Amino acid sequence: MSDWFSTAVEMQREILRAQKAQMDAAQKMLGAGKQMTALQEAGQKAAEANLEAWKQWAKLWGWK
Repeated sequence: MSDWFSTAVEMQREILRAQKAQMDAAQKMLGAGKQMTALQEAGQKAAEANLEAWKQWAKLWGWK
């Protein structure tokens, strides 16, 4: 009986370890998602600044 119990306890420990690993992986993915959002925002700002620079350059040369 104790052998069955020990096996069951060890199985529960392995399940808990797997769940913890899954939670850790999910946390890392959330962090990566935040970084991706920040990267997209920076890219948008750079594109807007580039467009404004071209508009000013064209205005300097009298283009519309």
